[in-house]
This record gives sequence, C-alpha cells and structure tokens, in this order.
Amino acid sequence: MTSDNSGNPRRAVDSVMERLDTYGIGRRQFVKLLAGSTAALAGVGALSAVGRRDAARGGAVAYTDGQFALLNWSSTGDYQVQWGRAFQDAAGQLGYKSVVLDGKNDAAVQSNQFNQLLTQKTTAIFVGLNDAGALPTLAHDANENGVLFQAAWNSPAWYTPWHSDVDGDKYTTFLMPDEYVSVGKAVDVLARKIGEEGTIVRVGGYYPSIDGCEVQRRLAVHETLKKYPKIKFAGELHAKYDADLSQRAAASLLARFPDTRGIVAVNDDAATGVVAGIEAAGKVPGKDVFVVGANGSTAGIDRIVKGTQLATTGNVPAYPSFFTLAQFHDRLQGWKPEAAERFYGWHAEIITAENVHKFKTRFVDGPIAESFDVRLLSRTLHPTDFDLQFDGYPVEDLETIWPGVPKPAGFEYPEAYLNAQRNGDFDRIRALYKQHYRTPVLGPSPYRKV
Repeated sequence: MTSDNSGNPRRAVDSVMERLDTYGIGRRQFVKLLAGSTAALAGVGALSAVGRRDAARGGAVAYTDGQFALLNWSSTGDYQVQWGRAFQDAAGQLGYKSVVLDGKNDAAVQSNQFNQLLTQKTTAIFVGLNDAGALPTLAHDANENGVLFQAAWNSPAWYTPWHSDVDGDKYTTFLMPDEYVSVGKAVDVLARKIGEEGTIVRVGGYYPSIDGCEVQRRLAVHETLKKYPKIKFAGELHAKYDADLSQRAAASLLARFPDTRGIVAVNDDAATGVVAGIEAAGKVPGKDVFVVGANGSTAGIDRIVKGTQLATTGNVPAYPSFFTLAQFHDRLQGWKPEAAERFYGWHAEIITAENVHKFKTRFVDGPIAESFDVRLLSRTLHPTDFDLQFDGYPVEDLETIWPGVPKPAGFEYPEAYLNAQRNGDFDRIRALYKQHYRTPVLGPSPYRKV
C-alpha cells in the first residue's frame, strides 16, 4: 500500500479511518474491502490516483471528456438490467461515453472496479453498492481524484452527502425513493385483498443491515401491519435480493406456515423467486397466496398483468439513471445543487391491476431510452422549464431514511444541512419541485416532445 504525502502508509489509511469510524466501519473491514483491489492500486496508490489530487482540491473535474461509469450491484437481476441500460441510453442521448460494470454482488469486486476507474479517464461514477459501508471511502476518493460522484439506494446509516463535504464537492446527490411510505401502501393493498385477516410472511434483502433500503422496507411491513389486529405476521427470511435464494426462503416459510395468505417480497426480483416457491409448494400465486413486491421491474409488472403478483411500488428502475446523467451533465456546465437538494427522493406509484397497463405501456413495452427525457431533466438545458417527470422531493427528515436506527457515537448533523433547515431552503425546494413535476408518471413520456 502506498503512503500519504508524508511517506507514512498507516497515516494514509488513518486519514480516511477518522471519518469511517463515525459510521461504524472499522479498520479491518476497510482493509478487507481494499484487499480485492491490489492490481488497480499497485500503480496509483491506495487512496488516490497520483497527479490528480491538486486539480481536484482546486475544485476541478479531472477529465471533462472522460467516461461516465455505473457500478452496478450485478448484471443478473431484472432491476439491475433496466438500471444499467437506462444509464447507457441517457449518457448516449447527452453525447457522453459510458460503461456499466458488473459488481457480481461482491463488495471486493466493486472496490477493485472503482479503483481501476480512478486510473482511467473517468469523469463521473454512479454507484449502487453491494456493501453500504464502502460509501464514505468511495466518496472521499472521488473527491480526492476530481471525479463526479453519485449514489443510490444503499448507504451506511446516517451517512449523507453533506458529510462528504469536508473532502470536496464532487459527491452531488444521494437518491432514494419513499421506500417506507410506498411499501406501507403496498402492504395495505395486500391486507385489504385478504380481508384484513390471516397469516403474512416476508422475504427480505440483507439483514441485519445498515442499508437504509432494507431498513425502510422491513419496518414499513411491521409498522403497517399493526393497523390490522386480525393479521398474523408469522416470520421472515432474508435472501439478499436474489431470486433463487428468495424461492428457497418462500418454500421454507410456506412449509413452516402452510396457512400463509400473503408474502411481502423485498423487491420484484425477490418476488420472482417467491412466486416460484409458491408454485413449487403446490399453491397458486394470486389465488392461494398473494404477493407484493417493489420497484416496478419488468417481471413484476408482467406478473401483475397475469395476476400472479398483486402489487408493486412503481419507482421505475430507469429513473435514477436518467436523473443522475442529467445532474452529471449539469455539473460539467457549472451547475451545483443547493444544500437542500443533495438528498433526493421521489414518490412511487403503487401499481396494481387497475393501473398496470398505463405503467406497462410506457415503462415496459416502450424502449427504455424513451421512458424519460434526460434533456428535460437537465437544469442547464431547461433552466426555467425543467421537468422532474416524477413527484420528487428533497429529503429533510433523516429519521424516515433510517427509522429506528440509532445514530453512531459522535454523530453530528452537517452544518450545510442545518443551515438549509434554518433558512427554510427545504420548504422552498419542495415547492420548486412540485412546480416542476410536469409529466405524470402514468401518462405518456415527454421524450422528444419539447
């Protein structure tokens, strides 16, 4: 491992560890993450690519004509495929080179990929992390190397983009839709379908986990079911968002609780396995056992049409990629988000048999490239008439992101976040976003209509 400017390798690690310790990440975990990155690090150093720090510290982007990269969880899930394709389509529409890397559900693989990108001409990196705990390290290194950075879905508890500002301004926005609210609404649909009585189980993602996505989706189920005293929540198993593991989990739960009437799957990829598990148990999905999922992935939408899945939360897998590409473009044109815009959420549509055909027409049957208009999302290409194309909002209440999760020892709210609260900036941005939600999600796409 290379050293910092003083020549001391331990000090180079310690400079990052001081920040990581705040979020429950120890030295051993940090070094383990870097273990898979030896080849990439050998020529450039563990924490930065030599020769790019000075420019980065001056506020510059290292390569304005370099590639835009997406670090995907994997390339196997339905959500990941749509997310990756949208990233490349949106980049192409703006004239940028792009690459999507398969993280193979392995944190060490992603760490290696990230560090390799730092040795290349990379302008911007968007990540969906397999290990939430790596996010502070990646944000720090992106700042050190002058690479624009954005993340979605997976973050260590109570770590926000504002916390990265001590290292620079390259971490633009963290994205996560209203998981807690939307999953709660999907559970309401399930509860009504089974007459507000009977047994329900859940197939989850990673747990125990500091991943805000799993935390919100899990607690949404438990809290929502408190409204239904005649519904028994019998148990849950966690299957890492994987279809095969979810099938096994569903089969196990059905064997233990044969009177199960409903299964809540952590997402639509997991629901794929859950439906297979129901069928393997000799039951009929959509008749004997009802399934709800999340994300509005293609397979989930197709099952709602067929009647084998009851509902999903339609936050649209393509949207984070289109939104991120627009922001990367705007950053290169000199735009920066206000402090109150650094944590972005959007309200998912609850998709059922009643509205699935509108959703399917736009987001499944139509080309992914045309599901949104990336240029209309841009604040520099359309400064007065930009269109968020989703009911977006600035995340102010961090308790809704990590409900019930204790703050790490020594946690402090970032000053930029507190200033935005004091100044009323969150309220102003909320109003701005409502004004610029111009194309309904369940309406026709605005692609090339303006």
